[in-house]
Amino acid sequence: MIRRSVIPLFCAAFAACAPACSACRKSDAPPGSVEGRTPAAVSSGTALADAAAEPPASADASSGTASPVEAVPERRGCAGGAPHRIPESPDPEQGDFTLDEALAGLPGEGPGLVAVLRTSAGELRCTLDPAGAPRTVAAFVGLARGVRPWWDPCRGAWVREPLYDGLPFHRLEPGFVAQTGCPIGDGTGGPGFAVPDEPRAEARHDGPGALAMALVGPGTGGSQFYVTLAAAPELDRRHTVFGRCGPPEALERLDRAARSGEAVRLLRVAIERAAQAPAGGGA
Repeated sequence: MIRRSVIPLFCAAFAACAPACSACRKSDAPPGSVEGRTPAAVSSGTALADAAAEPPASADASSGTASPVEAVPERRGCAGGAPHRIPESPDPEQGDFTLDEALAGLPGEGPGLVAVLRTSAGELRCTLDPAGAPRTVAAFVGLARGVRPWWDPCRGAWVREPLYDGLPFHRLEPGFVAQTGCPIGDGTGGPGFAVPDEPRAEARHDGPGALAMALVGPGTGGSQFYVTLAAAPELDRRHTVFGRCGPPEALERLDRAARSGEAVRLLRVAIERAAQAPAGGGA
């Protein structure tokens, strides 16, 4: 067991602390952002940034097509100064974003969905579960493709562009989880909106490869997600599992990177249609 200092989930934005986990393993904190994102706190932010009306040249927001990895810049911190963590105008989607909107214009056929996570440690293919976690999958796919607006804390504006490309895995714990999705790159940020929880008894952290939403409390899901590197049953029914990742050798490479202290970056997330939906919900 790897244990570090107890990490309270500190809500810097609202000067309040969420309770520390008293029965968690590894770093003694479940997967989550260190900044609280309550539904009430994310209901306020500028209009969509003009420059963000179209995705950057390095990615195709409508198809999820990836460009060469050398074209993906590393994203960590805000070069222009302190981040604008709290949206300064309302969410353009008013918190309501559907799977149909997330998939609009996505080429291909078939009811199944696969997220291809290209990382600096290899490629993961994650079968998504839109039937079991429709709102979570809609948010994840929309953020990955750049069709769901999110609050860019570095520019202080709502943008429509792929959120995940170039982000570090800010939490990489061997034998536990690999976590990413913070737009600031350090685990303290989110997309400016909250995703309702969709936990199910049958969707379990029963081995390596569970794809789930990181939280700091009920109803605080957003953009941060994690992939388990081993079974983590203590997280069952607390976090929304919305997919399953593989192959096993790719998960093993990610775990080896965690054990060696290697920094790992998420280069690109591409969304693809699959020939058939996963049996039994996919998670």
